[in-house]
Amino acid sequence: MLEKILFVDDEPQALEGYQRLLQPEFQIETATSGAEALAKMADSGPYAVVVCDMRMPEMDGLHLLRKIKTGFPDAVRIMLTGNMDQDTVVKAVNDGNVFRFLNKPCDEHILKQTLHTALVIYRLDAHKDDLLEKAHGATLHDSKPMKENCDSSFAEVEQQVRAILAKEAVTSLPAVHSGIYFGRMIWEGPDYAVQRISATRAVAHPKKLLSEPPVDGEVVRIEYAAGTAKITRIGS
Repeated sequence: MLEKILFVDDEPQALEGYQRLLQPEFQIETATSGAEALAKMADSGPYAVVVCDMRMPEMDGLHLLRKIKTGFPDAVRIMLTGNMDQDTVVKAVNDGNVFRFLNKPCDEHILKQTLHTALVIYRLDAHKDDLLEKAHGATLHDSKPMKENCDSSFAEVEQQVRAILAKEAVTSLPAVHSGIYFGRMIWEGPDYAVQRISATRAVAHPKKLLSEPPVDGEVVRIEYAAGTAKITRIGS
């Protein structure tokens, strides 16, 4: 069964267009306001991906994504906007933990490719403990140190992340074949540069894959493709 994707826009014609364009390749549901979107997520979830317009009355896209980040943190969040100014980008990254921005109107190929990538991120996150167990030979527990046979440098990363964020914070490795990550860099060790992607989640990027590792405090977008990383610096 396909994971559900929720599109939020105050223009019903736009939502009808998305449904015609994307179904049946994707399972699309719609909401015409932020309030309706939150109600659907509470009553009809889970939703793997939420795509919302930036400019909506009563509750704009940034406000909505901030609420979704708090109430439904597993949903991958995408923003549609015609106003890609730096202030909007930085606020969306910091407050809404936005996975990707798309311009309106959006090219069909780019939109579909982005949704497929978002679903991969959602599935990887849902199975992150299994992936880390295979990668490190030990199981991560939410509030316990990694087992002694884990990579010692990664154990240090986990300890630092939990000191900075919260004791239940989860640290994962990036999906180096198709992963995209937005967030602020919070710590750098000998082998890893750590990026906060939500209130209690961080990604430990292997520095050997980063040509110019970002420094603490920078807000960056890191995109992996076939084991190489591209870094876009957004702000600080």
